Amino acid sequence: MDSSRFDYVSGPNVTQDGDTYTAVYVTTPSVATVLNNGQTVYCEADYGTGSGSVTKSYTVTTYYNCSAVSIESLGASGVEIISIESYDNGSTIASVSCPADTDTIRYDLQTSSRSAESTECTKETGYYDPGFVGSCAPQYPFSTGYVEKTWSIGSIGVPVCTSTPSGSLIEYNTVNMIAKLENENETICGPRNVAPCLISGNCTLVTDDDTKTGCSYASSTGKLSIFYTVEFNFTIWSKTERNAMKDPASTLKWYSCSQNYTETMSKRKRSIDDSSKLVDFSNVIEDDAAAAAEMEHQQQIEEPSTTDNYPYFMGVGVVAGIATIAILITAIVLKRRRTHTPVATEEA
Repeated sequence: MDSSRFDYVSGPNVTQDGDTYTAVYVTTPSVATVLNNGQTVYCEADYGTGSGSVTKSYTVTTYYNCSAVSIESLGASGVEIISIESYDNGSTIASVSCPADTDTIRYDLQTSSRSAESTECTKETGYYDPGFVGSCAPQYPFSTGYVEKTWSIGSIGVPVCTSTPSGSLIEYNTVNMIAKLENENETICGPRNVAPCLISGNCTLVTDDDTKTGCSYASSTGKLSIFYTVEFNFTIWSKTERNAMKDPASTLKWYSCSQNYTETMSKRKRSIDDSSKLVDFSNVIEDDAAAAAEMEHQQQIEEPSTTDNYPYFMGVGVVAGIATIAILITAIVLKRRRTHTPVATEEA
């Protein structure tokens, strides 16, 4: 036998049964020979001077031991449950599952071209294909939704949502702009008339925090930002559903409102107090860039990355088992012996 592929264990151990003598050699395979169509083994019985000898060859095929091959989750979050099942044909199948959902967390089983919900290792290859099982991405419920829209109004010359507008422009100071967003009786302006969940009563507008529902004006760029936050009345698990509930179904308006807004700011001097000045915002269009890029609320959890973060490797099974060769004195017969796992076979 090729000593580079088989390790000698013991033998020959000779037994007699009448006129039949059997010599048993025990070896262990050090490599799998299946990829080379097996290994040729030669046996010889020498009958002494004048009688000659008899030589016979056999093909011994050894396989990979899949039970010794490790498997991991690609992009594991640490909660994956991996189970491995072995079969009589020498293959193993590794499967991954996620913990049960709860009221506060769910798991999404994610796979890629390099991972699967279940993957198989065969004795002929000695590795899993694909080489990883999937991972469990945690999903957290959304309790709030945040929307921000911006308009470029610098050319109009009115610093909307600041302390300066007064007189005929008083409705555009900060106090009145916020009132337009929060007024329950307003039928034209504010999020109550455009946010689907506010219209249907499936959420509540946050009105006690000007950093969550309010407005701002950047004099350096002439950009007006209006934003609002809603609290959902029931658990929402997907971004698609959240966005459908919070995003304006039509243009968010803040001018030509149905109610009058005349609250003053402080008693300090205003820089704009021209009661005869008329301003028309009807042609102002929401910034396209702002409409496409909405800010995420700090409580909203970013979806897990699907980027594979494990180096690629392919585990190869080690060879196990015992190949046994028996030599008969009168006739050479190759006896078979097996371990508990069918990792080696001998073919005449």
